[in-house]
Amino acid sequence: MTGHTTSRGIDIKIFGALFLLVGLIDVLIIELFPAYALKLFGVTIAGPLAYVVKLHSPAVHFLIGYGFLFLRPWAWGVAMAYGGFGLTSELMNQFQFGFHQLRTGFMATTALFLCYVAWRRILFADPVPPAQRLTSSTPEVHL
Repeated sequence: MTGHTTSRGIDIKIFGALFLLVGLIDVLIIELFPAYALKLFGVTIAGPLAYVVKLHSPAVHFLIGYGFLFLRPWAWGVAMAYGGFGLTSELMNQFQFGFHQLRTGFMATTALFLCYVAWRRILFADPVPPAQRLTSSTPEVHL
């Protein structure tokens, strides 16, 4: 099922570019609407601390975007952890603030995205096995 094009990870690289775009949009939204109170894990974060807390979103989106764009091995774990973070937070928001179609849509698309990234995990595998990483690349000289 994995074709020649997807074996090079162009699909994941496109996701990386989209994550970079989303990170930029996040920064713009934070700057244009500084009074917006972020809801995380069923708690509304407002006040001066809210600005700093809101910056986690573009920072992680930029990190995942870079990692996906260059197929860095650590990017898979960061994306899976942040997806789990988002799903858990939105589920708690649903319980606390009530059912909302947008939150439900976010949860469904995040779950599908996580399934897709889990399926494409092999792209993030380190090409150098651990045993080779630890050995010297030059032959030893014995006298």
